[in-house]
Amino acid sequence: MKRVKLSLNYKGLDSSGKVVFANNVYDKINGNTKLPNCASFVPQLFVAKKELNDAIIALNPNPVTIKTKEIILEKVLYALKAQVELECNDSEDIAVSSGFNLTPPRAIKTKVFNAKQGQLTGTVILNCPFVGRAAYVWEIIADPINQNTWQQIRVTNTTSTLISGLTPGNKYWFRAKAIVNDKEQPYTDPFLVHVV
Repeated sequence: MKRVKLSLNYKGLDSSGKVVFANNVYDKINGNTKLPNCASFVPQLFVAKKELNDAIIALNPNPVTIKTKEIILEKVLYALKAQVELECNDSEDIAVSSGFNLTPPRAIKTKVFNAKQGQLTGTVILNCPFVGRAAYVWEIIADPINQNTWQQIRVTNTTSTLISGLTPGNKYWFRAKAIVNDKEQPYTDPFLVHVV
Protein backbone atom coordinates (compact mmCIF):
# COMPACT_ATOMS: atom_id res chain seq x y z
CA MET A 1 0.00 0.00 0.00
CA LYS A 2 1.28 3.42 -0.93
CA ARG A 3 1.85 5.66 2.08
CA VAL A 4 1.37 9.41 1.73
CA LYS A 5 4.47 11.31 2.75
CA LEU A 6 4.50 15.07 3.11
CA SER A 7 7.43 17.44 2.99
CA LEU A 8 7.98 20.50 5.09
CA ASN A 9 9.76 22.45 2.30
CA TYR A 10 11.20 24.54 5.09
CA LYS A 11 14.93 24.41 4.39
CA GLY A 12 16.40 27.47 2.74
CA LEU A 13 13.65 29.79 3.92
CA ASP A 14 14.66 32.80 5.94
CA SER A 15 12.82 33.58 9.16
CA SER A 16 10.11 35.62 7.40
CA GLY A 17 9.63 32.86 4.82
CA LYS A 18 9.08 30.39 7.65
CA VAL A 19 6.37 32.60 9.08
CA VAL A 20 4.70 32.84 5.65
CA PHE A 21 4.85 29.05 5.27
CA ALA A 22 3.39 28.57 8.77
CA ASN A 23 0.62 31.09 8.01
CA ASN A 24 -0.33 29.11 4.91
CA VAL A 25 -0.48 25.84 6.85
CA TYR A 26 -2.41 27.54 9.66
CA ASP A 27 -4.99 28.91 7.20
CA LYS A 28 -5.44 25.47 5.60
CA ILE A 29 -5.63 23.52 8.90
CA ASN A 30 -7.81 25.92 10.87
CA GLY A 31 -11.36 24.66 10.35
CA ASN A 32 -10.32 21.85 7.97
CA THR A 33 -13.13 19.30 8.38
CA LYS A 34 -11.16 16.66 6.45
CA LEU A 35 -8.54 16.62 9.23
CA PRO A 36 -10.49 17.10 12.48
CA ASN A 37 -7.81 15.68 14.79
CA CYS A 38 -5.29 18.22 13.50
CA ALA A 39 -7.35 20.99 15.13
CA SER A 40 -5.51 20.35 18.40
CA PHE A 41 -2.35 21.74 16.76
CA VAL A 42 -4.01 25.01 15.68
CA PRO A 43 -3.39 26.91 18.97
CA GLN A 44 0.24 25.70 19.16
CA LEU A 45 0.88 26.67 15.55
CA PHE A 46 -0.72 30.08 16.06
CA VAL A 47 1.46 30.81 19.11
CA ALA A 48 4.68 29.51 17.50
CA LYS A 49 4.29 31.50 14.28
CA LYS A 50 3.25 34.66 16.17
CA GLU A 51 6.24 34.44 18.53
CA LEU A 52 8.65 34.01 15.61
CA ASN A 53 7.09 36.95 13.79
CA ASP A 54 7.27 39.08 16.95
CA ALA A 55 10.96 38.18 17.37
CA ILE A 56 11.64 39.21 13.76
CA ILE A 57 9.87 42.58 13.96
CA ALA A 58 11.15 43.44 17.44
CA LEU A 59 12.75 46.87 17.86
CA ASN A 60 16.12 45.20 18.45
CA PRO A 61 15.86 41.70 16.91
CA ASN A 62 17.96 39.17 18.78
CA PRO A 63 19.37 36.44 16.45
CA VAL A 64 19.45 33.88 19.29
CA THR A 65 15.79 34.51 20.15
CA ILE A 66 14.81 34.30 16.47
CA LYS A 67 16.66 30.98 16.09
CA THR A 68 14.99 29.59 19.23
CA LYS A 69 11.55 30.61 17.94
CA GLU A 70 12.34 29.04 14.53
CA ILE A 71 13.17 25.73 16.23
CA ILE A 72 9.93 25.80 18.23
CA LEU A 73 7.89 26.52 15.08
CA GLU A 74 9.68 23.76 13.19
CA LYS A 75 8.88 21.23 15.94
CA VAL A 76 5.20 22.17 15.83
CA LEU A 77 5.14 21.90 12.03
CA TYR A 78 6.83 18.48 12.07
CA ALA A 79 4.38 17.18 14.66
CA LEU A 80 1.46 18.55 12.64
CA LYS A 81 2.84 17.04 9.43
CA ALA A 82 3.06 13.63 11.11
CA GLN A 83 -0.55 13.96 12.34
CA VAL A 84 -1.75 14.85 8.83
CA GLU A 85 0.06 11.81 7.37
CA LEU A 86 -1.58 9.63 10.00
CA GLU A 87 -5.06 11.09 9.69
CA CYS A 88 -5.35 11.43 5.90
CA ASN A 89 -5.89 7.67 5.36
CA ASP A 90 -3.38 7.80 2.49
CA SER A 91 -5.54 10.21 0.51
CA GLU A 92 -3.29 12.65 -1.33
CA ASP A 93 -6.15 15.14 -1.75
CA ILE A 94 -6.83 15.25 1.99
CA ALA A 95 -3.10 15.40 2.78
CA VAL A 96 -2.43 18.43 0.57
CA SER A 97 -5.51 20.20 1.94
CA SER A 98 -3.29 20.77 5.00
CA GLY A 99 -0.98 23.21 3.24
CA PHE A 100 1.92 20.74 3.19
CA ASN A 101 3.21 19.40 -0.12
CA LEU A 102 3.59 15.78 -1.09
CA THR A 103 7.12 14.47 -0.95
CA PRO A 104 8.18 13.78 -4.54
CA PRO A 105 9.12 10.15 -5.14
CA ARG A 106 12.80 9.48 -5.14
CA ALA A 107 14.16 8.74 -8.54
CA ILE A 108 15.68 5.34 -8.83
CA LYS A 109 18.97 5.79 -10.56
CA THR A 110 21.03 3.25 -12.33
CA LYS A 111 24.69 3.02 -11.72
CA VAL A 112 26.82 2.08 -14.70
CA PHE A 113 25.37 -0.67 -16.87
CA ASN A 114 28.12 -2.67 -18.46
CA ALA A 115 28.81 -5.90 -20.23
CA LYS A 116 32.18 -7.63 -20.40
CA GLN A 117 33.64 -10.82 -21.76
CA GLY A 118 33.21 -13.88 -19.58
CA GLN A 119 36.08 -16.24 -18.81
CA LEU A 120 34.81 -18.82 -21.30
CA THR A 121 34.45 -18.37 -25.06
CA GLY A 122 30.99 -17.15 -26.08
CA THR A 123 30.10 -15.76 -22.64
CA VAL A 124 29.31 -12.25 -21.48
CA ILE A 125 28.77 -10.93 -17.94
CA LEU A 126 26.12 -8.23 -17.60
CA ASN A 127 26.11 -5.90 -14.61
CA CYS A 128 23.42 -3.32 -13.82
CA PRO A 129 23.20 -2.28 -10.17
CA PHE A 130 20.13 -0.18 -9.45
CA VAL A 131 19.64 1.63 -6.14
CA GLY A 132 17.26 -0.39 -3.98
CA ARG A 133 15.87 -3.91 -4.24
CA ALA A 134 14.74 -4.86 -7.69
CA ALA A 135 13.99 -7.56 -10.21
CA TYR A 136 16.03 -7.26 -13.40
CA VAL A 137 14.93 -7.91 -16.96
CA TRP A 138 17.89 -8.64 -19.26
CA GLU A 139 17.58 -8.30 -23.05
CA ILE A 140 19.77 -8.97 -26.08
CA ILE A 141 19.77 -8.00 -29.74
CA ALA A 142 22.24 -8.96 -32.46
CA ASP A 143 24.12 -6.21 -34.28
CA PRO A 144 23.06 -4.22 -36.28
CA ILE A 145 20.61 -2.93 -33.69
CA ASN A 146 18.17 -1.39 -36.18
CA GLN A 147 17.61 -4.63 -38.15
CA ASN A 148 16.71 -6.98 -35.30
CA THR A 149 14.32 -7.08 -32.34
CA TRP A 150 15.14 -7.17 -28.65
CA GLN A 151 14.70 -10.54 -26.98
CA GLN A 152 14.39 -11.17 -23.28
CA ILE A 153 17.17 -13.38 -21.98
CA ARG A 154 15.98 -13.84 -18.41
CA VAL A 155 14.61 -12.16 -15.29
CA THR A 156 16.68 -12.23 -12.10
CA ASN A 157 16.77 -10.64 -8.67
CA THR A 158 20.54 -10.16 -8.85
CA THR A 159 22.41 -7.18 -10.25
CA SER A 160 24.47 -9.29 -12.66
CA THR A 161 24.02 -12.31 -14.86
CA LEU A 162 26.17 -14.56 -17.07
CA ILE A 163 25.07 -15.05 -20.68
CA SER A 164 26.48 -18.08 -22.48
CA GLY A 165 26.06 -19.76 -25.86
CA LEU A 166 26.89 -16.65 -27.86
CA THR A 167 28.66 -16.97 -31.22
CA PRO A 168 32.31 -15.86 -31.01
CA GLY A 169 33.09 -13.11 -33.50
CA ASN A 170 29.54 -11.72 -33.45
CA LYS A 171 28.51 -8.42 -31.91
CA TYR A 172 25.57 -8.22 -29.51
CA TRP A 173 23.79 -5.36 -27.80
CA PHE A 174 22.55 -5.75 -24.24
CA ARG A 175 20.24 -3.70 -22.06
CA ALA A 176 18.44 -4.08 -18.75
CA LYS A 177 15.60 -2.59 -16.78
CA ALA A 178 14.66 -2.90 -13.15
CA ILE A 179 11.26 -3.45 -11.61
CA VAL A 180 11.26 -1.75 -8.23
CA ASN A 181 8.19 -1.91 -5.98
CA ASP A 182 6.14 -3.20 -8.94
CA LYS A 183 7.12 -0.18 -11.04
CA GLU A 184 9.11 -0.65 -14.22
CA GLN A 185 12.09 1.62 -14.61
CA PRO A 186 13.33 2.77 -18.03
CA TYR A 187 15.75 0.57 -19.93
CA THR A 188 19.43 1.36 -19.65
CA ASP A 189 21.25 2.62 -22.70
CA PRO A 190 22.28 -0.37 -24.82
CA PHE A 191 25.83 -1.69 -24.48
CA LEU A 192 27.69 -3.34 -27.40
CA VAL A 193 29.99 -6.34 -26.93
CA HIS A 194 32.09 -8.05 -29.59
CA VAL A 195 32.07 -11.64 -28.32
CA VAL A 196 35.28 -13.67 -28.34
